[in-house]
Amino acid sequence: MYTASTSLPKDRESVFWFNVLEVPPKPDAEKVANQSLLQLAFRTRIKLFYRPDGLKGNPSEAPLALKWFWSGSEGKASLRVTNPTPYYVSFSSGDLEASGKRYPIDVKMIAPFSDEVMKVNGLNGKANSAKVHFYAINDFGGAIEGNARL
Repeated sequence: MYTASTSLPKDRESVFWFNVLEVPPKPDAEKVANQSLLQLAFRTRIKLFYRPDGLKGNPSEAPLALKWFWSGSEGKASLRVTNPTPYYVSFSSGDLEASGKRYPIDVKMIAPFSDEVMKVNGLNGKANSAKVHFYAINDFGGAIEGNARL
């Protein structure tokens, strides 16, 4: 893996995207003449995480350490999420429960020691006593369920 001349940070994870395009070879026209043929091409995008030795905390606990706050303007609801850990947090889904209804959240991957703003669909403005429900993805592809009050 080429990373140029700069070294990777030692205090947090780094992420790389591995893009693969699988295209089958062109079939021999004589062998497939008058035959049905199905060919598939696959495009795959894989996240590769580099985790330096000695990072503090446990990566499976990182989603539960996130801090959630109301954000947004002009009546559009959104949430600001702060990640105080040295680990990336990837989500599979999330929603906001308010006034007995659930509103889907446009979840994003959150980098270590950073903030992300996530849009809440179908909700205008802020709601009192709201609760966030989310599923984060662990190192093995499984789900970590989390909840947070706003």
